Amino acid sequence: MRRHISHISLFTAVLLSGCVSPSRAPRELAPNSTETFTAEQIARSGFTNAWDFLRARARRYDFYEDRYGRPRGIKTRRGRSTINMASSDMPMILIDGARVSDFSALRDLPVDAVSGIELFSGITGTAAQGTNAAAGVIYIHTWEASGG
Repeated sequence: MRRHISHISLFTAVLLSGCVSPSRAPRELAPNSTETFTAEQIARSGFTNAWDFLRARARRYDFYEDRYGRPRGIKTRRGRSTINMASSDMPMILIDGARVSDFSALRDLPVDAVSGIELFSGITGTAAQGTNAAAGVIYIHTWEASGG
């Protein structure tokens, strides 16, 4: 019992010392697990393809291009204290349920064909798609698949 009280006291001391802000702590511990972009938001963005839209709006990821501007990769932004295993920082990309491995498909997908985009965090992505989605999921819905 005494040990339990000392941990609580230590946590309280850290909060009071200003090292951790009480208003920021919950947000950092429980990040928004899903972010959704509607067709209206995508259309109003002024971007011409899904790659450019995501590069500007999906702030939880870093986007990489070669020197000619061709898409080369997407990686999850991680904090300094996270452990990164090989290839575990690349989100799973699905277009209407089909897994995409070539990032140039996003450059070739016009925004007027997209009916919505959902970004799932690693926890939510893993629950929805399995352990291969530990870095999250970028799920793109098109008008063609939704019958619109």
